[in-house]
Amino acid sequence: MAAAGLAPALEARATSLANPSRKWKVFVAQNAHIDLGYTDRQEVIADYHRGFIRQAVELALAPAQKTRARECQFKFTCEGFWSLEQFLGRATPAQQADLLCAMQAGLFELTAFYFHLTELLDMELLRRSVAPAADFARRHGIPLQVAAAFDINGFSWGMADVLSEIGVRFLATNINPHHGGPPFGRPLVPFYWESPKGKRILVWNGMTYHFANLLGLMGGLNPDGNPGIPGLDLGGTRRFVDVADISLAERKLFPVLAHLEETGYPYDFILVCGSGLYTDNSPPTDRYCEIIRQWNAKHGDKIRIETTTFGDFFAHLAKNVSDIPVHRGEWTDWWSDGVAATPLDTLIFRNAQRARHLVTMLDPGHRVVSPERVQEMDRKLMLYAEHTFGYSRTSSASLLTHQVFLRKTQHAVAADELAGQALIDVLHSRGEGEFTARRPFEFKVINPLDRAVKTAVFLPADYWEGTIIDGGIGVVDDSGKTYPCQTEQSPRGRLIAAVVGLEAKGEKPLRITRAEPSSFQAGDEEQGFRNDFYRAGWNAEQGIFSLVEAATGKELIAPGDIGLGCPVYQIFPGAERGAAAGALYRPRKIPRGETTVGRCRQVKRVSAGPVLERWEIEYDVPGATAYVLTVTFYRDLPQIELVARVIKTDVRDPEGMYAAFPVTASGGVWHLDKPGAAIRPGLDQLPKTCCDYYAVQSGAALVGNELGMTLTTLDAPLVQLGQLRLWTYSTAIEPTGTLYSWLTNNKWETNFKISCAGSYEFRYILHAAPALARAETALDQCRAHSYPPLVVRK
Repeated sequence: MAAAGLAPALEARATSLANPSRKWKVFVAQNAHIDLGYTDRQEVIADYHRGFIRQAVELALAPAQKTRARECQFKFTCEGFWSLEQFLGRATPAQQADLLCAMQAGLFELTAFYFHLTELLDMELLRRSVAPAADFARRHGIPLQVAAAFDINGFSWGMADVLSEIGVRFLATNINPHHGGPPFGRPLVPFYWESPKGKRILVWNGMTYHFANLLGLMGGLNPDGNPGIPGLDLGGTRRFVDVADISLAERKLFPVLAHLEETGYPYDFILVCGSGLYTDNSPPTDRYCEIIRQWNAKHGDKIRIETTTFGDFFAHLAKNVSDIPVHRGEWTDWWSDGVAATPLDTLIFRNAQRARHLVTMLDPGHRVVSPERVQEMDRKLMLYAEHTFGYSRTSSASLLTHQVFLRKTQHAVAADELAGQALIDVLHSRGEGEFTARRPFEFKVINPLDRAVKTAVFLPADYWEGTIIDGGIGVVDDSGKTYPCQTEQSPRGRLIAAVVGLEAKGEKPLRITRAEPSSFQAGDEEQGFRNDFYRAGWNAEQGIFSLVEAATGKELIAPGDIGLGCPVYQIFPGAERGAAAGALYRPRKIPRGETTVGRCRQVKRVSAGPVLERWEIEYDVPGATAYVLTVTFYRDLPQIELVARVIKTDVRDPEGMYAAFPVTASGGVWHLDKPGAAIRPGLDQLPKTCCDYYAVQSGAALVGNELGMTLTTLDAPLVQLGQLRLWTYSTAIEPTGTLYSWLTNNKWETNFKISCAGSYEFRYILHAAPALARAETALDQCRAHSYPPLVVRK
């Protein structure tokens, strides 16, 4: 509904104050929007919502309810089980009984989501996120048919399967178009969302939440201004007024409904949502009961208003609309970009999520780590993945701003610590010895995967053990087989690298022994590397400009001035972030951006041996005092590891730092690893959803006619394709071209940090082969690279 093509179907000339011609029914649903932070500290918000649930139950069961017609009764939708959890943690038995009574009376609605999420969680964690509501509903015999989303702009495609698995049939969304927008380019579109497994969820794609407040329907203090529909200027004081009667609603509702008729809205009913106040984290109110009573007494013959739950609204929708279309695909979230504003926190979160899965992969029967401990890890992971990342005043340096951001960081750190401790316990059960003054150089490597692997392993030695391992050493397994090895420096000692084969879920004992010094001699090649899998070439201008896959002889890097892993920097000098956001469907003013490709300064070999060869490529790039790309090639493995070390400067203008992967394959199509199903950008998406950027899980695969390649991105989840697209608001794309890993951004003027300064390390694994010319195989390989073998020392 804004400029940049987000809602052409509702754009129209200004509408004069007019009466609608249809006989309308307006459904008003009430909720208290969950922002876990944003308006205050997280513990304050928890206390608020504990009170909101108590207030809503009391209002639902108040004596005044008996005197109201059903259409005017107070009804409340709990949009996230997290709020209910805060209440239940301290509720008396009588209060809990009242809650169930209100639910059974249809006056308090339970919905499926825990709270509103970013796209960080994988499929297993998405399932865990709806388990609390599903378990509560099952225990108490409460219907759970509806999920409700406010604010966020989308969901991973797998969410449709997650909801259908617990019996949810309906999904109500109230998208905030700030820096985003709804599918189909406009709201107020019902559709069936078909899941990857073919299940269908009926969706009502509604207006922004608080729309009922803007229409003057909720009572109390609310703004008198435009309700946020392009082409409709209703004027107003643009100040908060105390709404005690229907006079404000009369000025708003008639022209809004008339405008909908004029601009092609096909129905004679609409759902609008509101809260007790025009704010996030809002208390409930029953003042709207009297407003609606007054309205119906005066205008009910033309426009009938009734309070509702989402379940009741969907019953009306399903009964009265028969030609609802079906759409398959990812509902890409415009708001996923914000996670790169805290790149270190997000990196820690992703490490914690992988460590959590390693725990359950190695201890599936919970012999070591209890289900309760895993549940606590999941809770911390979900809290970090919740869509609120900071305070509303991002640019503020106040104590409160820092408190809100640091409490968010704490969730990622706590999840990482819990998963790390659990992994320690599991590895002790698998042979990890105690730390003693003289540990044996005996190790065990463990493959966590359900597939055999040939892989590199790194056996650690501490710095005080250097004199023992200096000179000739060997790596030997329990059969006496000796493996080529080499010693690499680590921050606190050495790592002995070797390449071994492991069976699915297999283990292999290894020990370090004395041996003749290696006779390996590094070649004289200073501008390339060659093994049985690749021929790589680099120069002093752009870094790695050529990478030829050996089996096919095909060049993997597209021609141009961008090298593999090269930094690219984008900045919008002096840009006004809010002008580009399109709040309440206002027209957007897109700022002018400047893009700079990093300039290669130096290429040097830092390590070479019989197992691997490592090179460092240094770049100069604006926005960073250092960008060093470390590239590791293995003599006998087809994977290439890249690590981008970035020292990011403090820049307050909107900006972004990227690592470019200009890879190519004949007929190549990108497939992105997403929860529930891989997607091809622009093809496996709902119409007119976000094509500017995507959040991935393990990474992406470029699948071509003769070969395919995988890019596992361990730390940075966001990617852009073909070109840099920030603030382009693309809703169509070809799934081809250069992949840009989005490392940092400070695009948002609210909720997300406005500075990305810091020192970071982003890791990638590239793997190309003819066998990867099949999407399923390539994506399996991409995921496998996320879980290398673990090493325990006896």
